[in-house]
Amino acid sequence: MPTKKGGKVRDKWRDKRWVVVHAPSVFANQPIAYIPITDEKHAIGRVIECTLFDLWHTDPQQHAIKLYFQIERIEGDDAYTYLKGHEYTKEFIKSMVRRGSSMVNFIKDYTTADGYTFRIYTIAFTQKKVNTSKKHDIRKVMDEVLSREVPMLNIDQFIQAVVGPKLNADIHSRVKDIINVRFVAVWKTKLLGKKQPIIQVQQEQQAQTLDV
Repeated sequence: MPTKKGGKVRDKWRDKRWVVVHAPSVFANQPIAYIPITDEKHAIGRVIECTLFDLWHTDPQQHAIKLYFQIERIEGDDAYTYLKGHEYTKEFIKSMVRRGSSMVNFIKDYTTADGYTFRIYTIAFTQKKVNTSKKHDIRKVMDEVLSREVPMLNIDQFIQAVVGPKLNADIHSRVKDIINVRFVAVWKTKLLGKKQPIIQVQQEQQAQTLDV
């Protein structure tokens, strides 16, 4: 394309190349997007969104669960990701609201066995309105289940448990002993970072002591 000075405008679109973005290995590295990139440096960190149904194809309700994957490396024409977080759609959560019932939220950070720290958002919708004391009991149970389960799971097990039925079922089975509930779920997660597991840190400290 000529310019006023007689030169040519560089066609930036022609400089782009296309890569296939893959979900993490826990989802069998399935392709989730085909995107153009200018260079690998700027592509690293880009977040790609899809639904759980796009990966599992087992339940229409999975359309309501959004997954966020962040590109961590590119090899040739393939980009590989890790889970940045997930959440139920706002429309789905709104559909759970009923008159004469209560919504109970609980938010806390937990770390997996291999050192991934997630902020976990849990929610419950009761059959009828509950008082402050009952809400406190529900939140306490949510924390007890997550504090017990999450530190025992590695990142792949955690992903399967949090987007699948396991954690929701474990929490529901405890909450229903307090009050009848219509719906309980870990409705959102957000990866905060990765740090060394305590056991690994202790092993490294012992090794340093032995070296001295």
